[in-house]
Amino acid sequence: MSLTRRYFLSSITALAGAATLPLGIANAVSTRKTFPQLLSQQSAHARPWVRWWWPGGAVVDEELRRELKVLNAAGFGGAEIQAFNPGIPHLSKQERVQVNDYANPAFYAHVDACTDEALQQGLQIDLTFGSAWPSGGGFAITPELALLELTPAVTSVQAPLSTPIRINLPVRTQKMGALSPLDARAKDPRAADWRDRIAARQKLVAVVAIKSTAPVLENDKNFRSSVVKAAGKADQVEGIVVTDRLGPDGVLNWVPPSAGHWQIIAFKQFVVDSPVLAGVGEGPQLVLDHFKRAAFDAHALRVGAPLARHGKPAKALRATFVDSLELMPDLYWSEELLAEFKARRGYDLTPYLPHLLQPGWMESWNPHVSLPYFDAGSAGDRIRSDYRLTLSELIIENFYRPFVDWNHSNGLSARVQAHGAPGDLLKIYGLADIPETEDLEGTGNTHFLRMARAASNLYGRKRVSCESLCWPLQSFEITPAQWQARVNLLFVSGVNAIVVHGFPYALHREAWPGWYPFAPSPFLPGFTSMINEANPLWNAIGSLNTYISGVQGIMQNSDNVVPLAVYLGDSTYFHGIEPKSTEELIAHLLDNGYDYDRINDDSIAHSRVVNGALVTPGGARYGALILPARPSLHAPSATQLARFAQAGLPIFFTDQPPTHAAGYRDHAAQDALVRESVQAALHAGARTAKSESLAAVLRQARIPDNLAFTSASCLFIEKTLDGRSAYFLHNAKDQAETISFTTRAAGYPERWNPANGERTGLHARIKDGRTEITVDIEAGGAALIVFTDRRLAPPPAWLPADRIDLSAGPWTLQIDGHGQNGRAVQHSLTLDQLRDWRAIDGLADCSGQGTYRVDVTVPADWLKVGSKVMLDLGAVHDMAIVTTAGKQQLTLFAPPFEANITTMLRPGRNQLQIGIFNSPNNAMIDLKKPGLKNLKPQPAGLLGPVRLVLKHARTAA
Repeated sequence: MSLTRRYFLSSITALAGAATLPLGIANAVSTRKTFPQLLSQQSAHARPWVRWWWPGGAVVDEELRRELKVLNAAGFGGAEIQAFNPGIPHLSKQERVQVNDYANPAFYAHVDACTDEALQQGLQIDLTFGSAWPSGGGFAITPELALLELTPAVTSVQAPLSTPIRINLPVRTQKMGALSPLDARAKDPRAADWRDRIAARQKLVAVVAIKSTAPVLENDKNFRSSVVKAAGKADQVEGIVVTDRLGPDGVLNWVPPSAGHWQIIAFKQFVVDSPVLAGVGEGPQLVLDHFKRAAFDAHALRVGAPLARHGKPAKALRATFVDSLELMPDLYWSEELLAEFKARRGYDLTPYLPHLLQPGWMESWNPHVSLPYFDAGSAGDRIRSDYRLTLSELIIENFYRPFVDWNHSNGLSARVQAHGAPGDLLKIYGLADIPETEDLEGTGNTHFLRMARAASNLYGRKRVSCESLCWPLQSFEITPAQWQARVNLLFVSGVNAIVVHGFPYALHREAWPGWYPFAPSPFLPGFTSMINEANPLWNAIGSLNTYISGVQGIMQNSDNVVPLAVYLGDSTYFHGIEPKSTEELIAHLLDNGYDYDRINDDSIAHSRVVNGALVTPGGARYGALILPARPSLHAPSATQLARFAQAGLPIFFTDQPPTHAAGYRDHAAQDALVRESVQAALHAGARTAKSESLAAVLRQARIPDNLAFTSASCLFIEKTLDGRSAYFLHNAKDQAETISFTTRAAGYPERWNPANGERTGLHARIKDGRTEITVDIEAGGAALIVFTDRRLAPPPAWLPADRIDLSAGPWTLQIDGHGQNGRAVQHSLTLDQLRDWRAIDGLADCSGQGTYRVDVTVPADWLKVGSKVMLDLGAVHDMAIVTTAGKQQLTLFAPPFEANITTMLRPGRNQLQIGIFNSPNNAMIDLKKPGLKNLKPQPAGLLGPVRLVLKHARTAA
């Protein structure tokens, strides 16, 4: 619900102390090819993948084999099996039982059938490590192994007091129901005592009094989603632990030692009241405790060991997969956390628990930045930093590293979405063989999406995958043009392995549209692209996948050029967690032609300086290290900065250097160490710079850029292979742009079309030792520019000479599709003008194919040498397949809907057949169903104007 600068070697160790990866774990290619070879010789490894949704175990091997053949024919290279149960309507009694056939011999027999067929088809299979998300479920994850939370309750008092203090005690936060009464599995006799066992894990952890005014809260129905509008002003950092003064009647036998406002916070431990979302299988679906190794081991025994016992994983089985965590605790907690915290951080956390209260941090689905409950100055930040560092260490040691090790011990790769975890985002990505991001979480934010690419560079990973093509609130209306624009955004954010989300198993395919997960409902707003044969736009998938494969073949087999490492001070990342100035800084760098990777403390600790460049364990090389303005820095990283600067690495502090250490223990000495280290770095050549002028400062310091825009900027990445450079540019705007830039790249620039292998030379001029290039890029489009050894002449300019307007037809139109409630729609008519289907009786709710036919007479002199005939379809909703002479076909799925059809025509009479396919949206509208009644009708059909345009090549004067 996810590219090394050096070529990946099978035995590389990404981190000191990390497990050595098995041979071939990152799908490294044994022989380096040139850019032209990569364009002309596409590899099956470069194909996109798809998430393959199974309705649990309610699948049939014959259908599974058929669908793998369909996926292969459509250009996919593999499928990730995700067995889960969201929104499966109209199940028979037998199917309901079969849905929960999971993690048992019947389920793994289906997996075997898939790996067998995949091997025959030349495909690969990944398997989610557990049903749905987050990990857990079944009788393996008992109440004793379930995820915990720490829930607060605040009582405000003003001393002196005239009455005893009766404090508020926390109650278990109601979420989605860990043992839902609507789930028959929770009533299994084997779980008869689970509610009592869950209740037995409730424990009062601490009652802490702190002298402070009360925080002002907004939306304070529960801790997780509240927002602190004004923090309480704390008069002290260390609270007074009064746990043993609380009587069984809830009365606190304690008197505040001084007059004023006091806040008394009770902290209680609970099993989190949320299940594995849409999990299938026997038994309750408790989420496992990601901070407890025994919980991972029990889960692996249930979902992994049967896979290994069933026989060594087939060659077609590539990896297992962990999705992004969607954990729902009030505060992340573990029974061992207090002891682990003291052992790791050197002090008792209990008196400081009130300072952990900061709603929104790492909240599932809605992470937001709120003030903490109590303002204790930098001390509160230090304590929260220590807490989050401890969480990070525990979740890596007890969940992520064991997951990776389990895969390697079974000859598999580990594929991981690290976002959503309360841990070091970059390190978790980097532990995985295939770090994966997702565009639903990123909502098109290239800075978030770049995190997985950064980790791949830092830790030496070759593939960067992405759960792709997800749009919230637009389940059915997404078009192929939007698909392509989104994959362009992902490519330019460093992704090189698209995983399309997703392809549903054809359950009840006899009733259109069959089963679609994540459709709008009273409980779910709907998201993702519905991509299977029931969607008329499936007809674009083959062409889209050809394009994706062409780009990925180049991206996966060349090296990134990233000149800057930008420090990521927070362990995790979501929009807004960093100061606005940092977000503006990284946007400023891209706008000014400097690509960057974020770098974490772990990578800084294990990197070195070689010839003035920062070199990470994964082989990434950065020409400079940038420290965004922030007050604190971990002391070990500060000392490393001093060493780096003394070794000749250019370091730039933006706006102002950090002034103190991040942790709380012995902070006076640690602060002094940070200040001394920063001064040592500055003395050795590190510099401070204003963030808004950093790019200019970098150029003055002769830090090489990727490129320099001389007109409008756009998103970009630079790749290199055998001394040659390539640039992938993406225009994310909703109008066409002319992009001009200069580069130091050597050779002659060409613009390549990854979909068909076409190469055209570009006009270029040398200016101040740099090559200047100008390219036009359509809205949502991209340009792949490659520098080669030989000059390729630019194409001639084509001037329009004549045109034939076909808009008035007459056109014949044959409709074959579906309407609301799955109604079959078949209709034939003649049109004297092109119209939106919504304006034609009987077609307003139609989704499907409309076949338009029109006759046109083409003059013989239109087809002479030096001329070309362009077909311009005008407005199309949503894709077109053009056919002439009953055989030659051309697929157009993104504006401008125009193409050279010269070779498809003959002198005299021709019949053009234009197949138009629209999205499922209009047929899915149902005014009687919540969710579906809110869909908005979308344009449909061929709207034109449709023209044939004759163009002549302009000859030199």
